[in-house]
Parts: sequence; C-alpha cells; structure tokens
Amino acid sequence: MGPSFDWLFSGCIARIWEWFYMKQALYFGVLSVLLAGCSQFKTNKQTAPIPINLESHVQALDENAQAEDVPTPTPKIITSNSRTMLLGKWYGIRKTNNGGQKEWLTERSADGTYRVDFRFTAKNGDVRTQSEVGFWGVSGGTYFRIFRGWITIEGMKPADPTKADHYDAYAIQSLNDTYFSYKHVNREHVYTVKKMPADFRLPLNVKSESDEPLTFSF
Repeated sequence: MGPSFDWLFSGCIARIWEWFYMKQALYFGVLSVLLAGCSQFKTNKQTAPIPINLESHVQALDENAQAEDVPTPTPKIITSNSRTMLLGKWYGIRKTNNGGQKEWLTERSADGTYRVDFRFTAKNGDVRTQSEVGFWGVSGGTYFRIFRGWITIEGMKPADPTKADHYDAYAIQSLNDTYFSYKHVNREHVYTVKKMPADFRLPLNVKSESDEPLTFSF
C-alpha cells in the first residue's frame, strides 16, 4: 500500500503542476495577443493619413491642369517644323500697367510676311486699334520680326528702317499646335499666344481716326 500511495500522490502533484504551467502559458499567450493588438492599434492611430489641405490641394490640381494646356519647353527647335507651325493666326491678351487691356492677333504667311492687329482697351472703356506689317522668320530656336510699317485708311505708312526698335528677336520658349510662348531677347518679356481658326478676327475701330487700320493684303 505504501509504494502505491506514494506513486499516486506523486502523480497527482505532477498533474497539478502541469495544469498550473498550462494555465500560466495560456494566460501569457492571451496577454501577448492583447498587447500585440493594442500595439497595432496604437501604431495604426499614429500613422493615420493627415487631412489634406484643400486649398493647396485644389491649387496643385489647378496648376497641373494649366500645365496640360500650356506647352512644355522644347529643348531643340527644328526650323522647318517651327516655321510651319507658326503659320496662320495667333491671339494674345494681357493687362496693361494703367489698368487697361491689350489684345493682338498676328497672322503669318508662308511668303515671310506678317500682319498684326492691336486692340487697346483703356480702363475707362475707350478703344484704340492699330495694325502693323512686316517680315518674319525662324532660325534655330530664334523667332524674329522686321517691322516695315502701319496700315491706315489711306494705305501703308512706311516705318523708318534705320531704327533698331523695328527689329525684334525672340527666344522660342515652347511651341505646339495650340500655344506659342516666346521671350524677347533684349527686354526679356515673355508672351504666350494661342492658335486661332482662319476666320477669327479682332474687332477693329476704323471710325474714330483717319489713320486707323482698315485692310492689308500680303
């Protein structure tokens, strides 16, 4: 009886310790899972996306939209292609320093001549127009114009060919089928114009003064 009792007692003690260790392991396992979940929740909370600044976001989208419309700079200009692309009518508009507005429509022909119609609108609404003619061309990445005179009701009024201001050179900034951007070599003014259909015309005021532009044939 003695040895059997000792063996039974030892077996019970062993099972009790085994149960204790299993319970302890289960406890630590559950605790580890809970801690891992809390840690993950805390990490996810810290890395949540920062709210977008709507103003800057909209501005960025608007800049991207404008970038799609405006031509990208062309590193190398092929003269023959550039010259062909510049044919036809191109329209530009910009504000003046006195609060008015300046519009111009340049029509370039394949024979190397051009006509540009200007329409100036003052701040008070008064309108003045003027037309000029001359020669144009492209060499490499340079676009140039030679001003030869004004168009009036009486006919063409020749310009003084000895004046340096009547000869202009522009660096071609960008050019595609829709937009043309160019920079004056000396004054460094940048102009951007848009290609217009052949039937587009700039309204001209020919009634206010006798020397206002009327028509001109290349």
